[in-house]
Amino acid sequence: AIGLGAALDYVGAIGIAAIATHEHDLLDYASARVADIAGLKIIGTARNKASILSFTLAGIHPHDIGTILDHQGLAIRAGHHCAMPVMQRFGLAGTARASFALYNTRAEVDTLVAALRQVVEMFQR
Repeated sequence: AIGLGAALDYVGAIGIAAIATHEHDLLDYASARVADIAGLKIIGTARNKASILSFTLAGIHPHDIGTILDHQGLAIRAGHHCAMPVMQRFGLAGTARASFALYNTRAEVDTLVAALRQVVEMFQR
């Protein structure tokens, strides 16, 4: 209860609107940065979506993306994300998913983008 109270005080001091603005900015920034990565397709582009970037890389399984990024110290999710019927409907084995929150920075997005470029290069060899 004490920890929850401290967390609520922390979020309250920053403000929900400020947190939402920061997360939306990170999503917009990340979406723009990955737009020119060869073979990358963003999955889900709703206007008012959460700060989650789901994507596929042509010819690269999402679990391979996740494993390679993990070895570079980057944590993403990979798979069907408890949405297997949707994945099957769109013919996807799964997606890779980066989530952004209050504690993330644009520099971290840049690190993700650089690592994704390395993944693409690895599979082009």
